[in-house]
Amino acid sequence: MKTPYLLSLLLVCTAMLQAQQYPVKMPDDIATGVSKHIAVKPPCLYQRATRADIRGSSSAMCVSAFGKRYATPGELIEIGKMANTFGVLGEERTQIACDPLTGNVAVIYRGNDRSENDGDGNTLYIRYSTNNGQTWSPQTHNIATSPNPRYPIVFLNPNEGADPFTSVLWPQVIQYPGGDPGFGAVYAMRSELFDANPTYSSLATPPAWSLPWQIVPDQSTGHLYTMAPALEPTNGAATGELFLLRSTNSGADWHIWPDLSTAAFTDDLVPQGYFADNLRLDISPDGSTMMLAFALIIESGQGSALLLDPSHEIAWRTSTDQGVTWSSLQRMKPSDIPVNQRPKPFDAKLTMAWDFDLILDYRNRPHFLTVLSADLNPFDPRDEAVSETVVNLRHVDSTFTCEITMIDGDWTILPIGPVRRARVDRGSFTALYESEQPYVLRAEPKWARNYDGTQIYAKWISPLFSWRTGVVAGQEMLFPDTLTQIYVNGRHVDSKSLHAWRFPWNFADPEANTDEADRMMRVTEFEEVGAKFTKMAYYAGPNGRLHIVFTEWGIGETYDDDPMFSDQTVWYVSGDGVELGPIGVAVEEMSTLPGDFLLHQNFPNPFNPSTEILFTLPSANHALLRVFDVLGREVAILVNQVLHAGTHRVSFDAYNLQSGVYVYRLESGSFSATKRMLLMK
Repeated sequence: MKTPYLLSLLLVCTAMLQAQQYPVKMPDDIATGVSKHIAVKPPCLYQRATRADIRGSSSAMCVSAFGKRYATPGELIEIGKMANTFGVLGEERTQIACDPLTGNVAVIYRGNDRSENDGDGNTLYIRYSTNNGQTWSPQTHNIATSPNPRYPIVFLNPNEGADPFTSVLWPQVIQYPGGDPGFGAVYAMRSELFDANPTYSSLATPPAWSLPWQIVPDQSTGHLYTMAPALEPTNGAATGELFLLRSTNSGADWHIWPDLSTAAFTDDLVPQGYFADNLRLDISPDGSTMMLAFALIIESGQGSALLLDPSHEIAWRTSTDQGVTWSSLQRMKPSDIPVNQRPKPFDAKLTMAWDFDLILDYRNRPHFLTVLSADLNPFDPRDEAVSETVVNLRHVDSTFTCEITMIDGDWTILPIGPVRRARVDRGSFTALYESEQPYVLRAEPKWARNYDGTQIYAKWISPLFSWRTGVVAGQEMLFPDTLTQIYVNGRHVDSKSLHAWRFPWNFADPEANTDEADRMMRVTEFEEVGAKFTKMAYYAGPNGRLHIVFTEWGIGETYDDDPMFSDQTVWYVSGDGVELGPIGVAVEEMSTLPGDFLLHQNFPNPFNPSTEILFTLPSANHALLRVFDVLGREVAILVNQVLHAGTHRVSFDAYNLQSGVYVYRLESGSFSATKRMLLMK
């Protein structure tokens, strides 16, 4: 918790810094060949020398001590050491799982047992927690060995008191004719927690198989689904097809579903001039709708594409028979949403990044997660300038993690939180990463939801600063901030408001936001190590508890593959989650003409499960509209905001309430009114 003293100190520092400026030279490569002296606003009074700059030179880099905590973000718990962390590459794979009904959590990773004598990292470790991630099992529990396991993914089956167990999938490396190594079989393991003996199986061939995708549940049947790309069994070449794999026994074994004649995805679904990226699969809570979705990235040249482009699209197919048949491909381009329907700042410009995720809610509605930007050039510090001579190191680029969903028949953009850099270039010392170019990290957005699909949560990464100052050959220079932090936010899916997300942010004027607003969404705060390759469990636990792991690798003085000195630690982020509270619902303004204070009878009444309530305000004022049960317990807050004079309408959805009489009460200024309504299910 923050103390008054530290808070006061921060406010003093912030006030003093408004006047502090000093000249900084931009590196030539950042300034596109132009050397230019500009002044910057340093992020804090205190600076200190630390490790080498991002290009690996011997020059010290000054990193702000602004990162010193005066609030308490999520603490970190060390889960174990990975052999290497290529296993966490790819947002399609998940190494952490949660059972939302019990608070059990499981993490899978390939152990750090690589040496000449110990083999090649042949041990899979399943660490588990039975108390929502507060404490974890010993490193020696749930060990499984398998030759050459790669890229393991895990799912923890929801249960109501039964013995908890995990479902694990991984591909296995084989030698194809001609001596070329590659993936071949998909292996499965089901293991109870508490050190029980696992059950193994493998997916029969042909064909051969590449890396399986995230496991998603059909809650109506208990079946599990994933996808895997098919390979030619003779040489391991990709066929351009992804098939559904299904398990009907909670992950003990898997089968092609429905058969090899029906692929969920084929290359010919991708329009000419595009390529598909970040394929996602999800199933609605009632099991009635399955969706396969992906980002369509337009090619800007032969084999290349812009990170941000107004022509990028979202595409999807749906199935209403558990993947037996699929609809034709549907597409939407966020930049095609009419300008008058876009929130600021996207009414001026809108480009889409490659980042993408999908989740379905309890009404079978899709929610797409991506990064959108209104910035003309989010990679050049000269376009971040407050003036011709001043650059703000905390500037936000009008680039945000965003939800795109259908509201009242129209595609709608709901901004979620800031992304200061749509692309983070991290230097890499990994032996297998031979390019001299930095490794490109994106915002890593990921969805989670509660068990019944009424609440959704977003996770992404972003640097704390847009730019940092460094000293090279005695000259202060600007460097892009590469120390990414983890951000989260959440909302009730029935809220239609652009401000529905739990933690507020001023998207129309990002410079107006405070560090406190940033900290509300930020669950990490590192001075020297940035979180990357972050993964979040598909389910959120009680009270919006989100379960996130990350690993830091490839940055340091030793190769990632060094069996003795590399440090690929798997970190679990321990925190309290995103408590959403009572549902908030968007208020529709019907008329701006003032009238007498009036609360109308809801219509329809009786209702099942939704109804509408109209009310009139005589003047602009704060309005509070709440719903109570017959015992006087508050069950929902429908309105809690300042509204204009006139008539307003709000919807109330009682999908999660029992039949009976309820009371709704409107309070505004000195006025109040109460009426009854009847829910009949």
